[in-house]
Amino acid sequence: MADDPKKQLLPLLALTVLIGLAYAGLKLFGEPAPEAGTDTTTLTTEDGTGSTASSPAPSAEARATRAARAQTAQIETEHFIATFTNLNTAVTSLRVKGDRFRRADGELHEMVTTDQEQYLPLRLGLGDAVDGGGVSGGIRIPEDAVWTMTQPGPNQVRFELEADGFTITRQWEAGGAPYQLWSTVRIQNGSRGTRPVRVSVRSAHYVSREAEGSTFLGRPSDVASFGQCYFGDEDHERFDRKELDDDNPSHFGAGFAPNAGWAAITNQYFATLIAAEDDAAERCQIWMDNRGRPQAVGTLFEVALRYPRVELAPGADHVTRTAVYMGPKDLDAMHAFGHKATAAVDLGWFTFIAEGLVWLLRSIFNLVGNWGLAIVLLTFLVKLVLYPLTAASFKNMAKMSELKPHLDAINAKYGDDREAKGQATMALYREHKVNPFAGCLPMLLQMPIWFALYQSLSTNLELYHSPFALFWTDLSARDPYFVLPLLLGVLMFVQQKLTPTASMDPQQAKVMLYMMPIMITGFMLFLPAGLCLYMVTNSVLSISQQHYIRVTHAAAVANKTPAGPA
Repeated sequence: MADDPKKQLLPLLALTVLIGLAYAGLKLFGEPAPEAGTDTTTLTTEDGTGSTASSPAPSAEARATRAARAQTAQIETEHFIATFTNLNTAVTSLRVKGDRFRRADGELHEMVTTDQEQYLPLRLGLGDAVDGGGVSGGIRIPEDAVWTMTQPGPNQVRFELEADGFTITRQWEAGGAPYQLWSTVRIQNGSRGTRPVRVSVRSAHYVSREAEGSTFLGRPSDVASFGQCYFGDEDHERFDRKELDDDNPSHFGAGFAPNAGWAAITNQYFATLIAAEDDAAERCQIWMDNRGRPQAVGTLFEVALRYPRVELAPGADHVTRTAVYMGPKDLDAMHAFGHKATAAVDLGWFTFIAEGLVWLLRSIFNLVGNWGLAIVLLTFLVKLVLYPLTAASFKNMAKMSELKPHLDAINAKYGDDREAKGQATMALYREHKVNPFAGCLPMLLQMPIWFALYQSLSTNLELYHSPFALFWTDLSARDPYFVLPLLLGVLMFVQQKLTPTASMDPQQAKVMLYMMPIMITGFMLFLPAGLCLYMVTNSVLSISQQHYIRVTHAAAVANKTPAGPA
């Protein structure tokens, strides 16, 4: 006779956990993961040339001439320092101000991760089409072109170029919202015939394979990046590297229309977002380079916001205005930016709940001044609000536990006769007025709130480099000594001991008692300390609630008084 599969379950789970812990050891004693936002690797390909563009590279003489004429200008606000080049009007550097955004070496966080001209962020496209391979048609810009650069004001940079019968002017200026820039492009047709033009704003972001890799048990890296498009009324698409790879050819060069609102490249805490002034560009496009090459050392994400093609009569001009958000995924700043930019923050399926929890967390922080303490108090408030559901669920489980001797007698009496056993069990439930499913409904009603709370803490910028106490100096990083994950394992064991298991198979109950705490500890080892703090606080409160409900229910039964609504 084959072995009982239930008896095989425990060793299998044990082996799974041992493999996971072994992997954790390798991660712990191996190379440290790169800090979020510090991946400024120069883009290179496997052949070492550092260029993957399909358009021909400028000659050595042209490069030398342009390099000699290269100039930069800066726009500095209280939130960022942006540097622009007169070679193609793109951004060569954007450093985010604020001590909490500084890297480990003390430098300001740098948003630009490429140093090749053809991949600099927010470069201007003047071709008739935009795709993963380059541009075609439209205004031809000479390969040795250098724009005339002036600074009309302290927060303005102006570029001008005459090429292919057109006069092109692009002006950058600081916007009214934090981390906002405005790009205004004016194109005047100086030729004798009607000419078609199409403006696009393109951006790129490079991340190395090492930096974008997952951490223990598949937790995504903080710098793992995504291409995103917002279009139509409420449509939103988000692609990671694997979804843009050759294995998904329908996604490569994905374009979304009509009424494209914005295109963005984001990671967990930062975003570069390009938005049409009227939220009605023609098309948003996403693609990637180094695709389909296992030996590639990194990924180049690219996005473009493409405006409608316009026929310009002789002497006519056309103006395109684009808003740019380049900085941390601060919900307040993104709300101020507008264009429904907050959709770039992944708050999960229950966004409306998560946004409320983020607001509540920030309100608590404004009172206590410590994000770790704010997490503790927020968890307490949520547990307090959900207490009636928790009590109803636990009381039902307690009633089920009281019927265990009767259930054991039914199992012994009817053996393998499932039909008779089921009828006798349901009769027992009716006699004692117990609903075996009543304990599940309150738990299901709580799940959206807990999912939203977990997701909001996972993506909350406020925890980025925020200290709590003692050695917990960064709530967005893992616990440096694994104190919180190990404490959580102990608390999970205690919680399982207090949970009634009358309706559970003894072997399953044993697995839940011993293996579940070990597995949860393994899962939490490399998650942010802020999430671990929430889980620990939640476990402490759950144990306290379970003990209180158990004592009061036992007293009610002993006194033969109603124990309250189930």
